[in-house]
Amino acid sequence: MALFRRSSGPATDALAMLEDVNRLSTALRSGFTTRAAAQIAETARSILCATCVAVTDDRSVLAVDGASIAWDDAVLEQTAGILDRGRLDRPTVYEITVPTGSAEVIAVALTTEGLPIGTIHVLASEHARRHVSELRELASLVESQLQLAELEQSRAYAAEAELRALRAQISPHFLHNSLTAIAGLVNTDPARARTLIATFAEFLRASFRTQADLTTVSEELRLVEAYLDLEQARFGGRFDVALNIAPEALPVRLPFLTIQPVVENAISHGLEARPGAGRLSIIAENAGPEVAIHIEDDGVGIDPAQLERALSGTDSTPHVGILAVDTRLRSSFGPEYGLSIETGANAGTKVTIRLPKYSAQHL
Repeated sequence: MALFRRSSGPATDALAMLEDVNRLSTALRSGFTTRAAAQIAETARSILCATCVAVTDDRSVLAVDGASIAWDDAVLEQTAGILDRGRLDRPTVYEITVPTGSAEVIAVALTTEGLPIGTIHVLASEHARRHVSELRELASLVESQLQLAELEQSRAYAAEAELRALRAQISPHFLHNSLTAIAGLVNTDPARARTLIATFAEFLRASFRTQADLTTVSEELRLVEAYLDLEQARFGGRFDVALNIAPEALPVRLPFLTIQPVVENAISHGLEARPGAGRLSIIAENAGPEVAIHIEDDGVGIDPAQLERALSGTDSTPHVGILAVDTRLRSSFGPEYGLSIETGANAGTKVTIRLPKYSAQHL
């Protein structure tokens, strides 16, 4: 069923419809707001060639687009009837008085997850019943976009919750040992101690910043370098670090606290338990439309079966930072962008983070 009735030609009509739908989708990203209601009314009037359109929530008229007519009372009365009777899956046709006599109005309910949130009322420029199917289609489009907006909002809440969890999991053991290492240098190497105090302060400032937006690989690596400086002071050179970062990776955006928790996991659960010296490498590669970041250690590794159970949510794990990073990557970029982990008992661990160079959240 076509959603419009313009007569300027198929190509022009299709382009105009796409523009209408794009504006509507953009407005609905923030949910069922007054701005979104205004765009619903404007789009409905344009697509249906209607005289006037009103959009309500469950109590009031949120937006009107079109001819100036005194119909708010009738709209609210019909809205109350539609919602009170639970007439959510069938349109309602009623009459109002206009300067030229009487006119038909068709109204449909808007719902999310089966619950009513408002209505759309269309005063047609011709017989209203001809618009029933088209108005139903438009209402379905609005409802699907509102569901997407709710999903995006829930993803944002989940990502923020994971970020708070990551901050809370910055190991008190690490903080205590960092301060102890710095204190041990105060007398023997005061210049080094002063440098590490500044590094420690910068690490805390960056880790607990309030902004939860995406950051860049470059900024995230600065945090990682501060963390590694503190850990190297604590371990006294028990592990070597190698970084190989492609320039194309530096401006790519990613959720804040993505690389550092993986590096912390590699040290605390891999290298710290290894007898003797170890090695940690961080490599960022240019991979066409993506960037691949590999964090690899030659520590004690992770039991693959236990890791698989933990990632599927069927078992607990001490590797909570990795799980939080995996969740936030999937929430930000989609399920295909979760972590890839290669490991085995006493075989080291390699964690790969894939990032899109460009995504809708970056534009």
